[in-house]
Amino acid sequence: MRAHHRLVVVAVLVLVAIGLASLVGANVLGGQRVAEGGRPGQPHRTLQPGEAPHSQFHRFRLGAIDGERLSPNRDDFAARTSPDGPLLLFLPATRSKPADYQRFLTTALGDGYHVLGLDYWNLGKTLSATCEADARCYGQVQRNRFDGTRSSAYSSVSPAGSIVSRFRDAVAHLDEVDPAGGWGRFVQADEDILWSDIVVAGHSQGGGEAAYIAHIRPVLGALMFSAPVESVGPVHAAWMDHPGQTPADRMYAIDDVRDHYRPRITGSWTALGLDGTPGDGSVTDPWRTDTAPPLPGADPHAILTDLPVDDPRHAHSRIIKDSTPLDVRGDPQMLPMWQWLLHRFPTPVVPSARS
Repeated sequence: MRAHHRLVVVAVLVLVAIGLASLVGANVLGGQRVAEGGRPGQPHRTLQPGEAPHSQFHRFRLGAIDGERLSPNRDDFAARTSPDGPLLLFLPATRSKPADYQRFLTTALGDGYHVLGLDYWNLGKTLSATCEADARCYGQVQRNRFDGTRSSAYSSVSPAGSIVSRFRDAVAHLDEVDPAGGWGRFVQADEDILWSDIVVAGHSQGGGEAAYIAHIRPVLGALMFSAPVESVGPVHAAWMDHPGQTPADRMYAIDDVRDHYRPRITGSWTALGLDGTPGDGSVTDPWRTDTAPPLPGADPHAILTDLPVDDPRHAHSRIIKDSTPLDVRGDPQMLPMWQWLLHRFPTPVVPSARS
């Protein structure tokens, strides 16, 4: 039996249907579908003045796993609407935490996902600065942070502190506090994770980790924001040279034209076949937009936005973090694009309404 020693839960779990009544309402578009399995954009719940963006999330920490105290150990964020929705597993950027992405997580929640913003070992230097032109280093570090194997001088996360271990304990906790929520189905009796019902997503280093997980596990889908940052000129992560468990047509990546990491990111997209299949002559430029989503029927997997930011140095973060620019309603300008990406995968119909 795995040890589940947790610190004090710092907020009441807002996961039951009666609590969600204030979050969602009737939506006549909810039953409609568009091409490629997507849905019309659902109204976004604009936060009220003075309302904390995390008020609808359950915040918790895993104190120790198998007797090992976790480090780092920042708040995980979780919530759900329908008990049968797929899971969005979100991994933050280097030195960032789940609390930095509450607007995006709120969007996924409103679109029928179970949401888990998971803390993991993402301290120290960025993955790109750690590995640079060492093609094999990327996969070695990413595998170590995924399951605690392949420890090296670059990364020495233990199995207990790995993403897989943290995920299992987080799901066990959520299943305990919300037994009707459908959390337990994501980890089966033999502790195998049901990857086929999970969309892995992340920002920067977290987006690269999401891409790597999609490479070694058959996930429902993968969303990569300002990621992966895993190429230097002609060199890219060696794991990208081999076919993965998840096909490229279930992977989507997005970055901003002003991102100073853009050449390293778009080089990774090409290696992954997101803007065409390497070697078949079909490689094309990423699809470009301001912040508007593609037209119905279009399905680009590599996207470059032109997001208005006050300083180009912020472009890498503001495409997804809570510092993202807002419109006059207080909604993220990236909201339509976020919803388009989230709608690439089937989710339950969830009624929604503007507050």
